[in-house]
Amino acid sequence: MISSGDYYTLLGVKSNASKAAIRRAFQKLARKYHPDLNPGDSVAAVRYRRLYEAFEILIDTERRERYDTHGSRPSEETREEPPRYGFAGFDFSLEGEKGPDIFPELFPSSLAPEPGRRERGDDIHHRLALRFEDTLTGLETSFQIARSHTCGTCQGFGDIPSANPVPCTACSGRGRAMKVHGFMIFAKPCASCGGTGHLARELCPECRGAGCTSRPETVTLLVPRGVSDGDKLLVPSRGHEGRGAGAPGDLYVDVHVQSHPLFSRQGDNLFCTVALSFAEAALGARIEVPTPDGPVTLRVPAGVQSGQKLRISGRGAPSRRADARGDLFIVVKVVTPTVYDDRSRELLRELDRLNPLGPRNPRSSEVSEVSS
Repeated sequence: MISSGDYYTLLGVKSNASKAAIRRAFQKLARKYHPDLNPGDSVAAVRYRRLYEAFEILIDTERRERYDTHGSRPSEETREEPPRYGFAGFDFSLEGEKGPDIFPELFPSSLAPEPGRRERGDDIHHRLALRFEDTLTGLETSFQIARSHTCGTCQGFGDIPSANPVPCTACSGRGRAMKVHGFMIFAKPCASCGGTGHLARELCPECRGAGCTSRPETVTLLVPRGVSDGDKLLVPSRGHEGRGAGAPGDLYVDVHVQSHPLFSRQGDNLFCTVALSFAEAALGARIEVPTPDGPVTLRVPAGVQSGQKLRISGRGAPSRRADARGDLFIVVKVVTPTVYDDRSRELLRELDRLNPLGPRNPRSSEVSEVSS
């Protein structure tokens, strides 16, 4: 009898290693010691048989528990010869053919999926269009999604255990599929039966193999104030149901905000363009400007230039990160008057003579931009 740690030591894994870690360790070592890759090397052949013996025990839950408890090994009389996956010999009857890299197929990364495993359901993404005004106040809205529900009979896997297992027709009961690369023949586990050689499961009579049914569901969502275009709202556990009693996925609501004729948004700040006459910009004025809360009176300083921004604090969009609001920036657009009569032309020429420092004069830099 060998001690209970020998198989783990042989594969180079810890005693609490997962099945995936045990499988990876075996595949890595099998590539090195497989007899077909080491012809005439008896040491490699013995080493491979020990590796497979360890893998065969530790990958099976019940046999692993017995081994951890008693340290027992399979008897020489009942132990089956390991299936020959990987290199399976030569075939010189065929002309060589070019194919993909053979080495990833020497030993498969995994066998057929285990019917009893749990799988988390897929997430659902839903696009929600909102009015600009709704993002400032928040709202409760409802919409429908198509959600997959797991079949209760097969737990979402599409098949159930068969009362009368039959030989696998894909591999004729051999449990492996053969593939030729040039003059070499390689074997890999049959994809249909997972290498067992027989079909122990049959199509689920309830869902006919689909594993799930899709039906519409109504979702009621409370949209918080301050959401912006491109935000994602999470609704936990409202995605597709998982297989094998696995957790459901999540629902992600992708927010799309419709454009507004007056306001644009950058972060929590809002921007609005307001036209000023030549006289209002030059002399200053008190004008009425729009805000999300209604019109307010704004004082425009004398000499304001086109493109400058005037700030109105606390009149922007609500912030989702704090109980505060951004600012509203009024972007000035000075409109040059169209002159149709001689009197207006003369007045403008007189104004130009009285103010010789024009915009292209280097000394004309008294007015600076008012920006955030």
